[in-house]
Amino acid sequence: MNKKNAKGILSLYLQWPIILGAYLILVEIVIYSIDSQAGLIVLPFLIIYIIVALYLKFIKYNNLNSAVLKLAESISNRQRIYFSKIDLPHAVLDTEGRILWANDRFLGISKFAVVGSNIRDTFPDLNKGIVSNLSNEKIDLLTALSDRKYKVHLRMVDLNELGGDEVRRLYTGSEKVIMVYLYDETDYYILKQENDDNKQVTGFIYIDNYYEVAENMEDSKASMLIAMVDRKLTRYISYNSGILKKLEKDKYFFVTTKKDIEDMMDDKFSILEQTKEIIGGDNIPLTLSIGVGYEGKSIESNHELARVAIDMALGRGGDQAVVKRGQETLYFGGKSASNTTNARVRARVKATSFRETLDTKDKVLIMGHKNGDFDSFGACVGVYIMAKHLGKDVHIIINSLTNAVEEMRQKFINSESYDENMFMTGDEAVAFADEETLLIVVDHNTNRISDESRLFDKGLDLVVFDHHRISQNSIHDAILSYIDAGASSTCELVTEIMTYFDDRLKLKPLEADTMLAGIMIDTMYFTFQTSAKTFDAASYLRKRGADSDRVRKMLRVDFDFEKLKNDVVSEAENYRDGYVIAVLENVNENIEESVAKAEIANELINIKDVKASFVITKEDDKYAISSRSIDDVNVQVLMEKLGGGGHRSSAGAAIEAESFEDAVSKVKAVIDEFIREDEK
Repeated sequence: MNKKNAKGILSLYLQWPIILGAYLILVEIVIYSIDSQAGLIVLPFLIIYIIVALYLKFIKYNNLNSAVLKLAESISNRQRIYFSKIDLPHAVLDTEGRILWANDRFLGISKFAVVGSNIRDTFPDLNKGIVSNLSNEKIDLLTALSDRKYKVHLRMVDLNELGGDEVRRLYTGSEKVIMVYLYDETDYYILKQENDDNKQVTGFIYIDNYYEVAENMEDSKASMLIAMVDRKLTRYISYNSGILKKLEKDKYFFVTTKKDIEDMMDDKFSILEQTKEIIGGDNIPLTLSIGVGYEGKSIESNHELARVAIDMALGRGGDQAVVKRGQETLYFGGKSASNTTNARVRARVKATSFRETLDTKDKVLIMGHKNGDFDSFGACVGVYIMAKHLGKDVHIIINSLTNAVEEMRQKFINSESYDENMFMTGDEAVAFADEETLLIVVDHNTNRISDESRLFDKGLDLVVFDHHRISQNSIHDAILSYIDAGASSTCELVTEIMTYFDDRLKLKPLEADTMLAGIMIDTMYFTFQTSAKTFDAASYLRKRGADSDRVRKMLRVDFDFEKLKNDVVSEAENYRDGYVIAVLENVNENIEESVAKAEIANELINIKDVKASFVITKEDDKYAISSRSIDDVNVQVLMEKLGGGGHRSSAGAAIEAESFEDAVSKVKAVIDEFIREDEK
């Protein structure tokens, strides 16, 4: 207790008897004036009362005050002893974080926790701003010391709340101090971590090319092949504390824990490379696709995440793992060439499903991507032919095309063989669409690059045909999806569907030329990303009237474009021995930049020892990048790091940058990151 305050309180209490004595004297005078005998009787009692009051005030006051202060100090000392021995570590700080006082438990947690030192010496996480800006609030922070975790509770208090003078003697600057309480929550976090590590994770494992590998093998050898795969997968999943269940010959389901799946991720799913050691018929190595889902709200949602992940792994070409961690998507592997197969089963099934889907709708809209190229337009034409063959009210949505493709479209418009309303604008399509309309999306699988994205808001049934790898932003609610990242082009996929759609389906030469142009452009005249299926599709179109010489003549470029291309190539920078970056600016208005950058990227990749090419242009307020690759470089992975996507050997992105130099720097940064990851 404050001595001055104690004296003041005692003095106040002892003044009242004297004040009351003065009042009694007045009463005695009044009584005596009325009745002198009565006044004489009361007078001795009044004298005794006044003597006692004066005695207490002037003689016993100091003794009484001293006794009260001793009692208060005794209580304060006992209180301080009690708080110093209490089991909860706590301390008193000044407003700069200096320790003014601390109990035994607090002083024992670290050699740096001593009176006079700063709290930040003990807990470096408590920066100066947190302590000095505490104000009158209270803050809880989590910090660590050695192998223990503490919740630090900080509270600003007034010095008067502490009671004694010891703190005032230690600190006389401000009237405020900070109380600190430590709560050891190590055991809680250990249990929390154990619970988090043991959360359930579900996944699927598919053998990408089982039927292709086993096709030319004897049954006994094929059985041995599968037994080897079963043994490798069982050993791998068991080592990671999981259980494996075989669903079909080439499909597996597994369950493990979060900790173990993160160990697999750190290991980059080594089973992907281990399985390639198993060689099947025609010396083809087996490859796997893995889809994993966790951090969902329930076991059911984890299962759904895993299902979406395996679809993405297959859609991206296989030989990789895709992990759906809640809303986050992670990719592993996928750097080898996309898996291609000559098996016709899948195409036949998709063709049958597509025809059945068309039978359920009377109205059909077909849509490619913005600034449609020959592959997008050719695929639209192919799907149009199949829908028209079934008598559907079908239209192709066109908002924007490249100049060369627009010339091709004019041939359809000028031909009497086609309906006047074969093509629709986006506005017309939005007005036309209703619940009986089927929307077919070709040559892309993300709605943000669709030629008319408003149609996705109308809740139409969707069909997707594409050859680009699936990304996190891909369309996942289609009723039918045929996405094959191993295909050269979407025109190849649509042609493949045609072969099983209806034997009576007929093609006109203009239609066949258009689809062949899509294949030729995307394969750089059959030198890029081709397979046996590519040539089969070209053969099918050739038999139905396509002429490659006529198509080549249609695809020729003018002299100015060729000159521009050579100028840009000559100025390109060879970065990190094989990653060539070119800048395309100040383009002649008669040359389309979107076409030019793709052609230049194709030209650069044909140069010896070039692993990947990148061409940057300025489009509106962003910088567009067109990339191509060969050998082991997956440019889709690179472009995804910049927010783009595409195909393993052909991808693009649009980025924000302050200048061409800034855009080039960002491309170099993702190349460096890609190389570092590849070296691990």
